[in-house]
Amino acid sequence: MFRITLPLMLLLPVALPAQKTGTWRDHFAYTQGVEVLAAGGQAICATSAGLIFFDGEVEKISKVNGLSDVGLTAAFYDAQSGSIFVGYASGNVDVLRSADPRKIREGTQTKNVAAWKNFATRGRKAINRFLRVDDLIFVATASQMLEVKGDEIRANYSIDEKNDTLAIQDVVLLGSTIVAATPKGLYVIDKNSPTRYNFSSWRRKLEGNNIISLAVANGTLYALHADGTLHSTSDLQNFSLHPQKYLPNPRALSVAGNELWVATKDKLYCNVGNTHISSYGLSSFSPRRVAAWGSGVCIADAELGLVVRNSAGAFVQALPNGPVENETVALHEHGGKIVAAASDAVSVLENKGAWTSSSSQLSNIKAVKVNPKNAAETFVATSSGVATLSGVSLLGKDLEGKDIGGISFDQEGNLFAFASGSATPVWRRKADGSWVGIPSSALSSRTLGSAAFANKVFWGIAEPSQLYLYSSGANPDDDGDDNAAVFPVRLSVDETFLAGSIYALAADLNGEIWLGTDKGVVVYSPVSDPFSSTPMGQRIKIPTEIAGQAAYLLQYEHVTAVAVDGGNRKWLGTRDAGAFLQSDDGVEQLRAFNMQNSPLPSNCVTNIAVNSQTGEVIFATDKGMVGFYGDATAGKLNFDEVKVYPNPVRPSMSLVTITNLVEDASVKITDVSGNLVFFATANGGAVTWDVQNLNKRRVATGVYLIFLSDRTGLESKVVKLLVIN
Repeated sequence: MFRITLPLMLLLPVALPAQKTGTWRDHFAYTQGVEVLAAGGQAICATSAGLIFFDGEVEKISKVNGLSDVGLTAAFYDAQSGSIFVGYASGNVDVLRSADPRKIREGTQTKNVAAWKNFATRGRKAINRFLRVDDLIFVATASQMLEVKGDEIRANYSIDEKNDTLAIQDVVLLGSTIVAATPKGLYVIDKNSPTRYNFSSWRRKLEGNNIISLAVANGTLYALHADGTLHSTSDLQNFSLHPQKYLPNPRALSVAGNELWVATKDKLYCNVGNTHISSYGLSSFSPRRVAAWGSGVCIADAELGLVVRNSAGAFVQALPNGPVENETVALHEHGGKIVAAASDAVSVLENKGAWTSSSSQLSNIKAVKVNPKNAAETFVATSSGVATLSGVSLLGKDLEGKDIGGISFDQEGNLFAFASGSATPVWRRKADGSWVGIPSSALSSRTLGSAAFANKVFWGIAEPSQLYLYSSGANPDDDGDDNAAVFPVRLSVDETFLAGSIYALAADLNGEIWLGTDKGVVVYSPVSDPFSSTPMGQRIKIPTEIAGQAAYLLQYEHVTAVAVDGGNRKWLGTRDAGAFLQSDDGVEQLRAFNMQNSPLPSNCVTNIAVNSQTGEVIFATDKGMVGFYGDATAGKLNFDEVKVYPNPVRPSMSLVTITNLVEDASVKITDVSGNLVFFATANGGAVTWDVQNLNKRRVATGVYLIFLSDRTGLESKVVKLLVIN
């Protein structure tokens, strides 16, 4: 057995130059390794989110900066063409090409080959493996074989006469024979056969065996059965069993340095003898593939991403910075701090910092909230109580055994938690950290979800399709003046509307409550006493091209996320159509993002949070998180911290961002002669200028004056800006 030493984990720190408005960055977890390669002295790991490159330093590329998709399933370095082929679950293929393998990581020479993804077939399209055969790249997919030459798919065909959706799980070359692994056994054909496009030309071996992986080492073919049996032969006419016959929970075969490696769920065998690895000395162990790298090996791990082992036997995790997982169940922002929760762990992104993640002692997380009185403190609602975190460190857990669905702070900074299925559904955290339970017949035994506070009242989702209200009254310590109610979603106009599900709610800067439902958006305006009668909502009418007619905002979409930016505009996430930015009243659509027109990794947006300090909008999807730098931030009390960037503005730059403004500030820009070239009102605390004058022409080289003032005119400031053409 290898002697394993405990290494330091190598994490990529985040370089944080000022981000331009309108740009994107990824917040993926690069932990789900699927394939590993070695090229140009660097280890390259394909993960579900993107590629990791390691040569002593860690870099990454993803859909944000070089790839066309997410959900990577295969990767292959082709030394003959100097390319990395990347395959996806969707059937997409990217070809990353460069004369220098180290420059591939820049992602600037990516050619997307989408013909197979777009091909009409009844079978699944996932790319499983690549193989170079003479001047062709053979591609094993979940239903057919592809042949690629250059950047073009030249052929696609079935290799089985009874099933044109037969999964080809691996493909290798032994001598002049192409060998394909399938659930029905092995299929073989001579590489020079002109009839390989006809399934009758392929011969089947090991019939009835589900072969999941293949490898050729030292002239011997190895075939791994799904049950763990390892077959080997150098003669395709006469298969024999390798002496190491059974390896439980098998995953894949690899060849590294002429040695055969077998990855199983809990062991990594070298040459299939008694030599194996069962731990890296790191937090987990879940190997998939192995490649030779320098004087050691590199490993694609299903939970750790890229792991490298040096010649001394020490293991190091080479991982870009990111959250702990790609699936986010709860997301919250306060004061520039982003908290993202997976079902059992929490990740925190501090303003201008890097992600840090908890080694979880939590489970079934429902919601997260940052303490507005102490930004270092985060509260986590779970199915078994409320946890308190300092950063990502667990300080303690209260309300043990209570299924907490929603947590929120009132205007005084008191934390309230709402428990499902309980005779004591409301809990308030006192200043000394203890909790007091508050009975409520209206809320007892209900399933209580997400909560928000507005106009002295808590609003929440009584799952799946009702709302709850709770008010602690004038004195939180006096239960006698509390109020609570549960009610269905009803509209203020006489129309039929029945929400089957309520997914999200948020309070905007005017105290309105915005709901995301399975039938679009519903808005509740502030009322003096919401308990006096059942609150009535309204839908937002959107003008149409037909005079006199109107539609309702996203009425045919499942709206799964709602967030409010510094300009009181609404970011809306949907289950199937991506994300939308609407004006503060919801009537005008300002932006629309989906998988086709943006780096958004999925059209299923589960949560959205807006960084109030930088304007970055974090979209959590079912395939990971990405951030978009918007043009709205929270307003400041004065202009003391105003920032203008870039400054100077060089010829290649076309957008200027002015931040840290007073809320809704007036912004005017003139040349030194006093000629007005731009004016606007801030979105919360930010404004962007396209460096054009009022006639939509780029302004001339020179110094420009930015005049800032608040609504009253009592706060003002002048800032200089240099434009160079």
